[in-house]
Amino acid sequence: MSNQKKIHDFAPRTLGAGFVHKKDLVLAIILVAFGAFMYYEASKFPEAPAILGDTLNADVFPKMLITIMFLLVAIIPFEFRLTPDKVAKIDKDRDDKTLTITWLTILLLLTIVSFAEFLGAVVTMVITCLALPLLWGERNYIAVIIYSILFPGFVYLLFNKLLGLYFNPGILEAFK
Repeated sequence: MSNQKKIHDFAPRTLGAGFVHKKDLVLAIILVAFGAFMYYEASKFPEAPAILGDTLNADVFPKMLITIMFLLVAIIPFEFRLTPDKVAKIDKDRDDKTLTITWLTILLLLTIVSFAEFLGAVVTMVITCLALPLLWGERNYIAVIIYSILFPGFVYLLFNKLLGLYFNPGILEAFK
């Protein structure tokens, strides 16, 4: 007999006849619940005026994206059958404890988002572009400053000035 210990998997990673991955099924259920809520919220959007024609309007586009998400989510529980090597590595990584930097990033983003309406779109983008690289350990401060000014500036010029989309000015309203 072999000297190796026999390992029994009392909590297999699959359900049924091995067709569905347990953790991926839970993830898929969470994503479907989130998608259903977002679809419900998108159904409350007002219909676009008739003058805009029968194009891809603001009341249709979110529903279309959520439907595509549902189609992709349907693959997740069965994906382990298609790429077993990748899934084995992912399962091993799932057992590792979540890094502190992940929780700090979540906390920072939730804080920024909670103040976004007060700060306004441009200031929120600048703070995000400044804070995240610094949190993640970037030490080239000049590059971070250049990035945190140029990227939000480009986004503002493209969407606000060129495409005419409204950006909430937030605290910048005081400087008009």
